[in-house]
Amino acid sequence: MTNKATILMIEDNLDILRANAAELRMENYRVLEADTLEAGRALAQREHPDLLLLDILLPDGSGLDYCREVFGQNAPRILFLSAMNAPEDVIAGLLAGGDDYMTKPYLVEELLARVQVLLRRPALRRSESSILRAGPLELNTIAGRAYLHEQDLLLTRMEYTLLEYLANNMNKYLSAEELYRKLWDMEAGGDVRTVWEHVSRLRKKLAEGTADIESVRGKGYRLVANRDTANLAKN
Repeated sequence: MTNKATILMIEDNLDILRANAAELRMENYRVLEADTLEAGRALAQREHPDLLLLDILLPDGSGLDYCREVFGQNAPRILFLSAMNAPEDVIAGLLAGGDDYMTKPYLVEELLARVQVLLRRPALRRSESSILRAGPLELNTIAGRAYLHEQDLLLTRMEYTLLEYLANNMNKYLSAEELYRKLWDMEAGGDVRTVWEHVSRLRKKLAEGTADIESVRGKGYRLVANRDTANLAKN
């Protein structure tokens, strides 16, 4: 019996590609394999995978560029698997739209755990029909989309999930460790740079000044609105 989730791996190291594919199939995932960006792009367009395991340095292009190409709420979840392990490399992957980033070498057990977490993320959203508003900022919790002045912010899946969680805890400080544990479903003390980078990206997209993510050392982050938009309403 196969898992409903489809995972596409784009990796030019055939040993890594085959080994990871075998491990994932043992967990009952449907796995698609590509060793070039061109082959991966064709598979993605035809099969619409739920998760993309993406290398960065590929023989016919950059995984970062491809991530930007498919960036948006309807894109598959993207987990970068790369030998590029400098902090700026991780940041670049997250800023390109990646949901998570792992550096090689890694434990296969951690890879399987991160895959599981990424694939169950939609369950974090509430199932009831609801609109959250803070002035001109509107979150559609069913579609998983956010709008500012009626313009779609084009958030990634994780950006939206983070913004909704902050909106549901309006004006309450949440530590990076708590956000990492709650939203990434990983133990506190992990790589909280992921939280920092997603907050940074959201701040840029909320640059209108009608809402912002405030940070205070020792307290954490909170979503705040100006005096004219201080009340968050549910309809």
